[in-house]
Amino acid sequence: MASLFKQKSYYYLQFYSASRIPTRKRIPLRTRTKSTAIKLQRKFEDLFATGEYDPWLDDISSHGESILTKDSSLQEVMDGYIQVKKKKDWRVNTARNTEYVLNSFIRTINPLLCITQLSESHFNSFLNQPNIKYETKKSYKKVLKSFLIWLTDHSLVHFNKNGLIVNNEDNEQSEVINYFTPEDIQTLTTFISGKVAEDLKRGFQKKSSNALWLVDFIHWQRLSGMRLSETLNLRGSDINTETWEITIGNDHFVTKSKRKQILPIEKVEPLKAIARKKLTECSSDSDRLFGHKCRRHTNRIFNKYLREALPKKTYLNIHSLRHTCCIELLRAGVPIYTVQRWLRHADVKTTQRYADLLNMDISEQVGRALK
Repeated sequence: MASLFKQKSYYYLQFYSASRIPTRKRIPLRTRTKSTAIKLQRKFEDLFATGEYDPWLDDISSHGESILTKDSSLQEVMDGYIQVKKKKDWRVNTARNTEYVLNSFIRTINPLLCITQLSESHFNSFLNQPNIKYETKKSYKKVLKSFLIWLTDHSLVHFNKNGLIVNNEDNEQSEVINYFTPEDIQTLTTFISGKVAEDLKRGFQKKSSNALWLVDFIHWQRLSGMRLSETLNLRGSDINTETWEITIGNDHFVTKSKRKQILPIEKVEPLKAIARKKLTECSSDSDRLFGHKCRRHTNRIFNKYLREALPKKTYLNIHSLRHTCCIELLRAGVPIYTVQRWLRHADVKTTQRYADLLNMDISEQVGRALK
């Protein structure tokens, strides 16, 4: 019913039907192991015979994780995992970052390693490589933990995900939260305004397109606590000027939580003022609030001015403005659960990290209360 052949180390199935166009349909099995290929051949021939699978219409990956077996190599399993998750769950950036980490992981271990030979020590040896920063190790751990959970759910491995351990051998700070002080914000925005005015006089920037928008952008990020991708994908139609509710997530953008979220700004006058100003600059509701969606351009221009205005604080970045929003709200006495909802943290434990950072203020706060 279907012929099996090998090309460039991988096996393929080829179905034939004189009544179909094309008459031959080649299907990649994504395996280098003959025994696995034969099992898959039997499986898909049976599915084809019962009408559950049509190679001319169906993508083989629509039958999902079932194409993987315990004889599959680490490379094959990783390819299957990425393909399935890309189709079902991941955004573009998530897919790119995950592929980078997993490719590094299997290169370190062995791409041809049988999946049943994978052990906890393989994960931990990769996570605790020398010359890798602690925060990087932690981000790698998140990716590998998700991969391990998926492997466990599909009965491909049988060891505990909690066995993944990141060693902090260099005694680095385990939780790094960088944020701007009010003085930093004032210094940065004043510098940008002055620099742009100077460049306009000298003809280095144009009145129609200059970096002055960055001042509004900085205040927007600090006050709203929105992520960079959320702000850059914000359109005029996402702001309801009657209820003053901002809808985060639209037909063109999927949020981190994969569902639309609402940010109520009716009582937040500074944010409303910026929204009104930016809406007047939009020619239609489909225009982006800040004119473009390029993360790289935004980061580059922000970092350029940051280096000049605050040369000793180049460890700060745009995401630090989100941290700043959280810190300022907590310092102002806003309840932690309110801050969690404003920042849209999935778990209050994330918000608690910022509250713990403010323990340094305890003496000052108690002193003011007990005068």
